[in-house]
Amino acid sequence: LNREYTAKNFQSALDSINAIGVIAEREGHHPNFHLTNYRQVEIEIYTHKLNGLTKNDFILAEQISQEVTMEYSPKWLKENPEASETSTGES
Repeated sequence: LNREYTAKNFQSALDSINAIGVIAEREGHHPNFHLTNYRQVEIEIYTHKLNGLTKNDFILAEQISQEVTMEYSPKWLKENPEASETSTGES
C-alpha cells in the first residue's frame, strides 16, 4: 500500500510522519517513510517479513486515514480534491 502527497511545508510533513509513527509504534507495525524535496512524503505499508500485504497492513492504513489529519499543499490539494477528507483545510 502506497500513499504520496505534498505537505503544506516541511514542518507539516514532519508532523504527519510523526503522527503516523505514533500509530505504528502503538500497533507494532512500521511503514517505510520517504521525505524528499522537503515536503514530498511517501508512505509504504507492507509486511516486511513476508514482502507482501496482510490484513494488518490494511488495518494500519485505515487507522492512519482515520487518525492523522494532513496539512497538504494547497496546490497539491487542488489537484487531488479526493484528499480533502484527510486535510485540515488550511491554505
